[in-house]
Amino acid sequence: MSETNGKVIPPTLADLRSSHKTGSAYSHTFPVHTKTIPSPLSKEAPPESYRGFVNLGMLLLFGNNIRLIIENYLKYGFLLSFPGSKVSKQDWILTAITHGLLPLNVLLAHLLERWAMKKAIGFRKRLQEDRLAKTTVVDEKLKMKGEAPLTVEAAASANQSVVGWLHFLNVFFIIAWPSFMSYYMIFHPFMAMSALMNGCILFLKMTSYALVNHDLRAAYIFDLPKDSLHHLAKVHDVAGKVHVRDETFTYDVQYPDNIVITNIGYFWFAPTLCYQPSYPRTTVFRKSFFMKRVLEILTCLGMMYFLIEQYATPTLRNSVGAFDQLAFGTIVERVLKLSTTSVIIWLLMFYTFFHACFNALAEILYFGDRCFYLAWWNAVSLQQYWKWWNKPVYTFFKRHVYLPLITKGWHPITASIIIFTISAILHEVLIGFPTHMILGYAFAGMFFQLPLIAMTAPLEKWRGPGSGLGNMIFWVSFTIVGQPACALLYYYHWTKRHVDDVAVITGR
Repeated sequence: MSETNGKVIPPTLADLRSSHKTGSAYSHTFPVHTKTIPSPLSKEAPPESYRGFVNLGMLLLFGNNIRLIIENYLKYGFLLSFPGSKVSKQDWILTAITHGLLPLNVLLAHLLERWAMKKAIGFRKRLQEDRLAKTTVVDEKLKMKGEAPLTVEAAASANQSVVGWLHFLNVFFIIAWPSFMSYYMIFHPFMAMSALMNGCILFLKMTSYALVNHDLRAAYIFDLPKDSLHHLAKVHDVAGKVHVRDETFTYDVQYPDNIVITNIGYFWFAPTLCYQPSYPRTTVFRKSFFMKRVLEILTCLGMMYFLIEQYATPTLRNSVGAFDQLAFGTIVERVLKLSTTSVIIWLLMFYTFFHACFNALAEILYFGDRCFYLAWWNAVSLQQYWKWWNKPVYTFFKRHVYLPLITKGWHPITASIIIFTISAILHEVLIGFPTHMILGYAFAGMFFQLPLIAMTAPLEKWRGPGSGLGNMIFWVSFTIVGQPACALLYYYHWTKRHVDDVAVITGR
């Protein structure tokens, strides 16, 4: 050790070597704590990599799942059967008929728009002639009958109303037909749900098709400026505040050139619920990309079937006695046990449809906008999750329900309540009709997301917008507790109602 101007200078490596050679004693006085440093796990510390913990967590998860696989096999044996073997021939036929008749409603929507288009061309021509002649064109037949004549504007508006009501009847039958078949005719819940899901998607698509063409037709008849066609798309509401977007988009296809069978056919298969005369398109079909997505679809569907038959079904079956005895502890244990399987199935379902299936479909159709979801797994609130996880549905309700209500002066909270109510009804239909039980669980689970969002908002603000508290609330409330609890309730009531027929479904 040396001292310079009162400061102690720690020995250098050369000093230590010199001391060793001379045999002098080693000094333990050099400082090891020279500055303030936070613990690596504290939030004051600079960003660290936690890859080791991730590896440990993956190894623990892998080991635990291997244990569960062995335990499940020792307890139940091999439960898998060929997919569809437990479905009756009658259900196969009725489901095929239900799917097969829905395209007729698409054709009917096209024919209705063709008729409306021809009327629109006539109204536009008469209005142009009226402007040139600077006179009011009247309906001569009404004039001859002595009735009050209609102006062209009034006749066009009346025709628009008639077309709107006819479209309403068409979309009503789109949802009513599979609902009837699912509730009264098809016994197997999954077969009925497939038909009803197809009808629900087509219901939303044809609703968008009717609303968009209504506005395009009105703009065509009355020769409105093109900007007025897109003014709603320029209004964006964030936390109750209205903002104006800067971007503009011009359709490549203009009305009435979009009223052709190929146009509605493309929209029918396109991975979107919002109709447009044209969409952003890609130019190259990537065969390898498409084949990868198809392989992912087949793999994920196989994994979901395996998990449902081998793991979820025994857990659900063993929970019936606990509900009969109101054994609360056992019910909680069943919910937590089922949560692991249900989360994996749900994640596989999401990846299968929202990524693999939609991207494969988009690749075939050269569909350009492939933002089918955002990073919902990082959502810091329930509200953010509902905006991010299902972009097609969110965009549909925003475009055709929320923004029209906001522009008419409705409060954002009221508009949100209406949207969640509609969504809750659709969830109840999609689950209650195939199971032949309108119990309200699906409706309540969806509708009460609104008060849950309101209750958890203060916690999110308390911890800050970037904290993980809101993310944890989302995972616990929706996937760890909500989904498995709902599945247990519906399975219990299904089993008690179909105590004899359920053997056909479970194979017992």
